[in-house]
Amino acid sequence: MEIGRVIGGHYLLQGLIKQGQFATVYQGIDQAFQRVVAVKAVDSNQAQVYRAAVRRTAQFTFPNMVGLYDLVIEQDRLYLIQEYIDGDDFAALVQSPLQPYDVADYGHQICLALLYASGSSRRTCHGDLTPSAIMRDRRGQIRVNNFALPSDVSYFTAWSDTGGEGLPLSDRDLPWGAESQGRRADDARAVGLLLYQLAVGRTQGTTVIEPPSDGRLRFRNNIPPEVCNVIARSMIRSHPQHINTVEVLNDELKIVAETLQPADPLIVNTPSFQQVAQAAETARPRQFSPAGTGKVPNPLPASQLGAGLSAYQQSKSEKPGATYHRNQRIFGSHRS
Repeated sequence: MEIGRVIGGHYLLQGLIKQGQFATVYQGIDQAFQRVVAVKAVDSNQAQVYRAAVRRTAQFTFPNMVGLYDLVIEQDRLYLIQEYIDGDDFAALVQSPLQPYDVADYGHQICLALLYASGSSRRTCHGDLTPSAIMRDRRGQIRVNNFALPSDVSYFTAWSDTGGEGLPLSDRDLPWGAESQGRRADDARAVGLLLYQLAVGRTQGTTVIEPPSDGRLRFRNNIPPEVCNVIARSMIRSHPQHINTVEVLNDELKIVAETLQPADPLIVNTPSFQQVAQAAETARPRQFSPAGTGKVPNPLPASQLGAGLSAYQQSKSEKPGATYHRNQRIFGSHRS
């Protein structure tokens, strides 16, 4: 424990945030700028890997990323000085009563960070998009951390039998963060894994979602088919409409989020609003919609209607692959 120590001349370590496998994260204060920071202390045997990640990502600046302020090397240890995020970690999100809109919107925000990193001048894949890389600040904005660090192989291996065709990670011989088609597909699937953990049914107090033992995806009853469908298509590699790029996943999540976005509250107690409402009411006949239909508008453009729904229409007699049970919100992947 290094609490109370000053590193780099002006970073005071004030408290422990998290003890990880390769690094310890402290809350600190930058005494030069009088701001709170997060300080990640890295073991000496991992210093070279973290320095490579810093070289690749030092210039990244994006609203959905955790900012990097400084790098300090003292006593054979490496310290990353990062933006301190006051908010919730992924375990807190799992415990939160998230709405379907939140799940789709958080996925969209994660994709935006990945798309920024993979831009033409950066060409970086994340590679380690696990729950520990995701936080939500007090404004409700998702912040992604840990770009270009070594992948948590045990995490992806555990989830590889859930629609992953037994393949945990692609192109493991490439340098961490290096871009490839396989790694881009891995990042897209990693987003799906995170969203599934936010959308799955769970008992109260659960902080960690384990892969389903039978390989079937189970969603909460309030998660609309559109959200279930996008998540399943990103997770299940054998799906006939598998989503294997962040670009496509982002587009679909954005459409779903826009469809589900809660409407802004209306102020109806003003005289001007009441006059307009009364005039509109006398100008047209009353319209009624069937009660209790519970139908959610299809978010896909007219030219693509049905593109996202075919997964629900497969029968047991079809070719083995991804099968789904829409009514029970249970999704399964069968491997030969």
